[in-house]
Amino acid sequence: MRRDSRMPSGHGVLIKGKGEANSMNKRFSTIYPQKWSQIALLVAFCLVFFFLNLNQWDLWNPDEPRYAHVAREMVDRGDWILMHFNGKMYDDKPPFFFWMIAFSSFLSGGFTPFSARFPSAFFGTLTVLLTFLLGKRLYSSRTGLLGALILATSVEFFYLATRANIDVTLTFFTTASLFCFLVWNQSRRGEETRPDHFRGRSIYGFYIGMAVATVTKGPVGLALPLVVALVYLFARKDWRGFKEMKLLPGMMLMVALVLCWYLPAVLKGGQVYLHATLFKQTIDRYATGWSHVKPFYYYFLNFPVEFLPWFLFLPAGFVYGFSRESLRKRKAFLFLLTWLVAIFIVFSISKGKRGLYLLPLYPAASLIVAAFFEDYISHQMENFRREWVLFPLYGLIGAMVMGGPILLWLVSRQFPAFLPYSVPGAFLITAGGMALFFLNRSNRHGAILFLIVGIIATGFFYTQRVIFPRVNPMKSARFICQEITSRIQPGEKLAIYGGFGTGPYNFYTGIVPILELDKKEELSRFLESSRRVFCLLKHRDYSSFMAMEGRPTANTIARRGVGDDDIVLISNR
Repeated sequence: MRRDSRMPSGHGVLIKGKGEANSMNKRFSTIYPQKWSQIALLVAFCLVFFFLNLNQWDLWNPDEPRYAHVAREMVDRGDWILMHFNGKMYDDKPPFFFWMIAFSSFLSGGFTPFSARFPSAFFGTLTVLLTFLLGKRLYSSRTGLLGALILATSVEFFYLATRANIDVTLTFFTTASLFCFLVWNQSRRGEETRPDHFRGRSIYGFYIGMAVATVTKGPVGLALPLVVALVYLFARKDWRGFKEMKLLPGMMLMVALVLCWYLPAVLKGGQVYLHATLFKQTIDRYATGWSHVKPFYYYFLNFPVEFLPWFLFLPAGFVYGFSRESLRKRKAFLFLLTWLVAIFIVFSISKGKRGLYLLPLYPAASLIVAAFFEDYISHQMENFRREWVLFPLYGLIGAMVMGGPILLWLVSRQFPAFLPYSVPGAFLITAGGMALFFLNRSNRHGAILFLIVGIIATGFFYTQRVIFPRVNPMKSARFICQEITSRIQPGEKLAIYGGFGTGPYNFYTGIVPILELDKKEELSRFLESSRRVFCLLKHRDYSSFMAMEGRPTANTIARRGVGDDDIVLISNR
């Protein structure tokens, strides 16, 4: 039955005539008809939006300067097996990401914000391309293209792909591992034609990917792909798959690859390193949550925000995946759903939680949304209610139209000096919302998605190019470190008091070690030194110390904001 052309576009169900659907599908197919042109588009997109601005602002707390400094100590010591931080053994993370920072710093001629962030941008680009290949294999090249763009413009992924952060690298290797599993599973089930040797070898890519993910961020790199694969086979009641996935030799290969680094590290680090890496940083951190403790429902509140704007359409993707409309694509949807839900549950059970921990499920979430949008754009939904699209779309439009003026009002109240720089962003948001409204009224569904991608990418680019450099003096430790390096002489000591981390001060002063003082008595003894010494402390601790009776002499040298901290530099001379 052909939909009456007089029916209002905002009501009813999606019913399109076969001729109209084929015509729209053909027009959409001609946008980027070749796989290589789609890959070239994605590479160009990532080069512009991930790489171009990496050096525009300094390394910011909490992770960036610490990770960069671990890599620099690795190079300075010539020890590529057992890492160090602030002169002490570093057992918090495995070495792969730090190897990549050291390598990119060697290629670029020094440790800079660009070289520290390059691995994240590089593996972020590879994850975008791998998401395209996953979408192509599960659905079509168009779905893969849309999924890759959705992933690249989700708030958390975009942000972390331009920061010196481990989780994008972890996400690439977990995604690569699951991609190899998918290739093997499709081949053995006859869902595609592959030579026998390829079918046998692709499963080993699953275990190799887990091994590198483990050397990137510890046992979580093993757990995530393995849990997803086993749950998927169980959900499909594929008992034969458990026997054919070469679990024993595969796990032996994975363990052997990890031990190539871990065994020498344990031999050098001894029992202390063994206990810290096997128990404190893995079992204890997961079970007791001594770091970043959050309630079990934390991700139900956090993930919707960090997967914006695409989370608005994820419920529609779930409903469409279970609907009769997508029955022929149910296997692909089940694989992505298992991927998303399994990782979500694994991290929800953990006591320690951070929003970025969920990043390995973002490719699956992006492809679920992309599969829904691809059929929506191609008008292949004959009986799926438009409300699943219209409600989130009009919610996004309303938020954008009102968001521009609200942004200007907030900036004028809180940061009036930044008001001129917020005007282009406010205009982009409001004008983009109005454009989305008119495109929807004109039934330009494909243009809607690409406009959202364009708005997000342009907004991030402007933020990186204009906003971050202007916020940088309030966020970076470099400026107060310049005060230190301009005064401190060889043999004079630097300390911090209050336990707020030495990372940015190690990196920007080059001083190793920086003493860490926890008690006022320790601070007093330090300032009573016969030589000139310097100490960094938070302003509230500074005020408390200065009010203390009988305190030693403390001269105020400088005071700067470093991220969320108000830091004071003092000296005894």
